[in-house]
Amino acid sequence: MNFLTIDTSTTIVVGVCRSEMGQYTELALATSDSTREHAEKLAPLVKEALADAEVDKPDAIVVGTGPGAFTGLRAGLVTARTLARAWNVPVYGLSSLEILGLAAADRGAQEVVPLIDARRREVYAMRVRPMGGDDVAVIAEHSVMKPDELTQILQREPAILAASSADLYPELDDVRGVEREVVTLSPQVMVRLVESRLTRQEAGEEVTLDTEPLYLRRPDTQGGSPQPAR
Repeated sequence: MNFLTIDTSTTIVVGVCRSEMGQYTELALATSDSTREHAEKLAPLVKEALADAEVDKPDAIVVGTGPGAFTGLRAGLVTARTLARAWNVPVYGLSSLEILGLAAADRGAQEVVPLIDARRREVYAMRVRPMGGDDVAVIAEHSVMKPDELTQILQREPAILAASSADLYPELDDVRGVEREVVTLSPQVMVRLVESRLTRQEAGEEVTLDTEPLYLRRPDTQGGSPQPAR
């Protein structure tokens, strides 16, 4: 199967990954470091990734559901749903933090706190542990907090930080017992995670793969107070 992967929780990451008999091959990767204008830049990146992979139509789409900024996250989710309808293929949603968590687990991390910049001197974070080779178990759910609050948590319960940048609140790395893995929202990790979740669903577990966004707070124009995941 060929999967198109999309994540716009921070920057834009688009890829194509082939899954065949337990083997995963990244066929293409197209990215933009911009944290704005996702709606304008996403479609050309999707076209570029598919062309590079020599894939006319994927068999399924995997999209990151955040948490992230309202406008950027919405652009990725709307694009994924629209393409899935046009191509008549399934679309699956995954937490972007859990994707980062699995990427760090691939490097041997056993207790992981994935991070995404929430702006306004806050971070989105959760805590996960590896579950098998291709999945993670959620220990603490998604939340938005100040770096000082996260520092206090890490002082009590150290973990490996998983972030897409070494510059995201580097002071967190000074906490005793804390290290950082700089990881990416790679197509291969996204496909492995979604296939693990599908297998768990088939086994009767209640595992969600819907594409509801994890905003955690209202858009800036509505005051921006912290919100629970939707």
